[in-house]
Amino acid sequence: MKIKISTRDFELPDYLEEHIENMFSKFDKFKISFTNIDVFMKFEEDHKFMVEIATKSNLGQTDSNGESKELMEGVNEAFTRLERLLIKKKEKPLAHRAEHAKAQKEHLVDEDNDSPLID
Repeated sequence: MKIKISTRDFELPDYLEEHIENMFSKFDKFKISFTNIDVFMKFEEDHKFMVEIATKSNLGQTDSNGESKELMEGVNEAFTRLERLLIKKKEKPLAHRAEHAKAQKEHLVDEDNDSPLID
């Protein structure tokens, strides 16, 4: 997994690249395989850091952003949003399949004797 980090209007601190890599290693437990990770950070005139994270994975493309006066807070906010979105994308199809299976099972009832066709 290659992480591309770009900054604008400031220089990236040394510890931050390692911190970002550690944050993405947390997704190993969810079995999400990333093909592309782009992290873009910029410093705006009103003394705010804007952090944008764009990922491509087996779940599709997911983007998140964070904004704060402190760089680490902006990175953590963007990562928290990304984590929520990826977990939602991973669990949503499973929930829909469960509801769909219940609906299908209700339709598979024998009309003559009201017994299910499947066990």
